[in-house]
Amino acid sequence: MSLHRLTPRVQHYAWGDAEFIPRLIGQANSHDQPFAELWFGTHPDLPSLVDGAPLGAVLEGELPYLMKVLSAARPLSVQTHPTAQQAREGFERENAAGIPLSAPQRNYRDPRPKPELIVALTDFYALVGFRPLSEIASLLREVPELSRFVPGFETTAEGLRRLYEKLMTLEKNDVDGILEPLLARLRDQSFERTHPEHWLVRAATVFSASGHHDPGLFSVLLLNLVHLRPEQALFLDAGTLHAYLEGSGIEIMSSSNNVLRGGLTSKHVDLPELQRTVRFESERPEVRNRQRLSDTESFYETPAVEFELRRIDVIESRAHENEPSRGPEILFVADADGPVTISSGTKWLELAKGESCVVLAGVPYVVRGKGTLFKALTPEPEPLFRGRKPVELRFGTSGLRGLVRDITDLEAYVNTRGFVAHLTEGRQIYKGDPVAIASDLRPSSARIEQAVSRALVDAGFRVENLGSLPTPALTFYAIQKGRAHIMVTGSHIPFDRNGIKFGKPSGEVLKEDEDLILRAVSRARRIEYRRPENESPFADDGSFKPRRRPSLPRPVDEGASTYSRRYLDFFPQNGLSGRRVAVFQHSAVGRDLLVELLRRLGAEVRAVRRSDAFVPIDTEDITEERLRELQEIGNESPVDAIVSTDGDSDRPLIAGVEPDGRVRFFGGDLVGILVADFLRADAVAVPVSVNDAVDIWFEARGVPVTKTKIGSPYVVKAMEELRESGGYRRVVGWEANGGFMIGSPIEEDGKRLEALPSRDAVLPILAILHAARERDESLVELFAQLPRRFSKAGLLDEFPQDTSRAVLEHFSSLEGETQLDRFFSSELGFDGVDRIDRLDGLRLHFHNGDIAHIRPSGNAPQLRIYAVAASQERADEIVHLALREPDGILRKLANAVSS
Repeated sequence: MSLHRLTPRVQHYAWGDAEFIPRLIGQANSHDQPFAELWFGTHPDLPSLVDGAPLGAVLEGELPYLMKVLSAARPLSVQTHPTAQQAREGFERENAAGIPLSAPQRNYRDPRPKPELIVALTDFYALVGFRPLSEIASLLREVPELSRFVPGFETTAEGLRRLYEKLMTLEKNDVDGILEPLLARLRDQSFERTHPEHWLVRAATVFSASGHHDPGLFSVLLLNLVHLRPEQALFLDAGTLHAYLEGSGIEIMSSSNNVLRGGLTSKHVDLPELQRTVRFESERPEVRNRQRLSDTESFYETPAVEFELRRIDVIESRAHENEPSRGPEILFVADADGPVTISSGTKWLELAKGESCVVLAGVPYVVRGKGTLFKALTPEPEPLFRGRKPVELRFGTSGLRGLVRDITDLEAYVNTRGFVAHLTEGRQIYKGDPVAIASDLRPSSARIEQAVSRALVDAGFRVENLGSLPTPALTFYAIQKGRAHIMVTGSHIPFDRNGIKFGKPSGEVLKEDEDLILRAVSRARRIEYRRPENESPFADDGSFKPRRRPSLPRPVDEGASTYSRRYLDFFPQNGLSGRRVAVFQHSAVGRDLLVELLRRLGAEVRAVRRSDAFVPIDTEDITEERLRELQEIGNESPVDAIVSTDGDSDRPLIAGVEPDGRVRFFGGDLVGILVADFLRADAVAVPVSVNDAVDIWFEARGVPVTKTKIGSPYVVKAMEELRESGGYRRVVGWEANGGFMIGSPIEEDGKRLEALPSRDAVLPILAILHAARERDESLVELFAQLPRRFSKAGLLDEFPQDTSRAVLEHFSSLEGETQLDRFFSSELGFDGVDRIDRLDGLRLHFHNGDIAHIRPSGNAPQLRIYAVAASQERADEIVHLALREPDGILRKLANAVSS
């Protein structure tokens, strides 16, 4: 059956009202019990029933939401709820500690967050979030008993956190010494419910037991007092300290029971854990009103992905027709004049006021009668924007990437809103903070940066525009200043693509952050997609409306100067004197900065081939055309080195010159070895795709090498672990493209090179040139000291990602392994597979020392091949054999899977 009458269950908590819910559901309360909450859902603590069976059994699954009717006659505990990450980590931590789920000291009873919405059915009073800091400062000055806290109080988030901690950790006698004389004065006066003093006195009569006052009473003074009138709502996201005081309403939340309490309760209070979850922001809470979807239906907008609450209003002449939903819906009749009929096809139910039903997923229905219903449902996962489905950005190996046509102003906007919402939820940034932004020189970057800037302003942040700047320069500046940061760049990919790279105040976004960011982006997307057209700044195609297009703040140059100073303070003055360097400028965003740095360090610099058009240079896949161009630069005048970077200047290009004038390009994985050696690193982290010369070189020197999946976030994470768990003090890492990272500060001869745990192109260029200068060697001579292992990389473009995944899945199986020798045959120079590394893709080690590594690109429809061999000619040959069209190894692997 598609429709089922539902029996909700009652919670008789002590704070509950004895009249509202019994009157609503038509049930006598002869024992004058408190009826606190009426539960509609599958939560295991008190599941609703269908014909005596738990709702979850009927649905054959659990609902992600729990709807309640809540009715409070006196204040509830002061509390907050965790973020998704905090809930997951806390649940796992307490499980590992062996704390039973039913234990009273348990904080996390499930691994889920608990966002919630309360819609008032009567006048409703609540404490929500901290009052403005200026008001709290005035309170401390004006209340004599609190004046002792004035000298140490700073009107900042950290100052608020310290004040709260001081008040909550006072000795019992100190709490009484403050509150008793204050309450004595207030008891002699009369206050309306709209004054916090009314609630302070009222709460004290309930929560001052055994002759002592509950420190949770301080929250009545520190938090905003909110009065909701019927139909108004409050949304409470993670970290919002709050307490319901009095009134009745419809409440909906995720199906979680994770509550961190801060007083006004006899239950467990874990103050340290509470403080880790509380958001110490000072702002007025937003009172929400319902928004109309149709003549009969309205909804309450929230960023929650677990639930949505809608209201249906019907009269005899206006029925409500409901489209099928992807999940079960719960309908509750909050008010009615006579029976309300719910019908679907030939099935129907009559519901009176206070009754409810569940409608199964995918079932259309019609509501007839005269009444008001509340509907709980799961939001659609892929909302439409004015009837169309925009392409959503996804994370690649590092950052969001996509086609320029898909990175509309709207898409850049919602992703930025989601990112800062994630950091705000995690207490990493606070509204009002500055966020640093920059971009590369590709044609679309300025437009995307405008959308990013507008999103930051709308979210309540200040924009610090660092202009056109290398990604590592933005990251270094932001880390030094403790700023969140956003770089608009597509790195090395062609100009018809672009990307957005997010950064936390501590550095790069890691892989563990990405799902949480996308979750927040999904919430931001739903909000923006539903905004009425006349209120939205976006046209139907996702671009800003002509009169709503934002402008960027004036750029500041502090980012470039801070970045340059990092190197000028570490490398010796005139350390490159006598070295002749050609800088291939093309369209790299760091082209002028690199020239200036080299000149200030004493090099004789020739800047060449500057381009106004964007030039995509992938330092991991140097084409024959690019090598010829480097040779032409070398032929133009004598040089010791040719250097450049990719588009956003976080990957180096380094080439030396043979005695006969031939230009020789050096792969980034080999560059990294010499840079790590120059810095005297004691621990190294690199992706599995690097040349195995790394292993040979550092094994001989007793330096541990950690291998990771491909992508700078993995390398950054590994560096953190080496530093924090391994105790290493000179931790570095790099990628096969040469982007170099330092996980800990390095001191040398009284000079300090600050950590930069993000890909950098300038450091490897300067380190290699200085290493050669110190040894009085050419770059060719310097690299000749490395193990004779040579690498080459290449890719097949426009290679469907589904096909790439199928290739990896098949040839990772036992059956697929036995077939590999057919494709990597002895006729092609291979000598049988010795072993396979599956850390990231398929890395095939052959008996003769050849290595062929197959892996899909993380952010584009490309299948990549990395080759390592005992000669450059053989490495080049492996890549040629793999990419040859139409019968190369990669095509043959794909054909074998599809046939």
